[in-house]
Amino acid sequence: MQNCEEKIINFIKNNKIRAGHIKFDNSVHSVQDVLKFTNIKLDEISKSIVFKNDKEIIVGVVLARYRVSSTRIGKLLNIEPPTICDSAEAFEKTGYPVGGMPCFGYDAIFVLDDKLKEVNHIYTGGGSEFSLVKISIDELKRVNKFIVGNIRGNKSN
Repeated sequence: MQNCEEKIINFIKNNKIRAGHIKFDNSVHSVQDVLKFTNIKLDEISKSIVFKNDKEIIVGVVLARYRVSSTRIGKLLNIEPPTICDSAEAFEKTGYPVGGMPCFGYDAIFVLDDKLKEVNHIYTGGGSEFSLVKISIDELKRVNKFIVGNIRGNKSN
């Protein structure tokens, strides 16, 4: 996955994005790993969940304590609720692995949960299970065209 890390690092550099790529010795594949091996707070961790429908790829971005609701994404986009992609499909469609999935840097419809407006910055996937990207919400909005709305489902464990 070194290749995927290089891809997001180059995307950040080439697009003059104010963000930091951070490499870890331990896996930060899951939220639990991030909390265990870093000093990052739960409310700074985001999750990017990849969905699909017949026409497009949709990425729901929420704070890690929440799940993404496909029903709410469907209502917000005025479409049938999209289907979640499995790991292989998510990688094929975005070029990034689950557990290292950034919330920018590839073609998709990006839906940002409105709860993210309450934080200054987030940590998102850095291209592999051993890296994260720290980016401010303002910079993220500058980089991507997001559709913003309530796409939270129930809280995660």
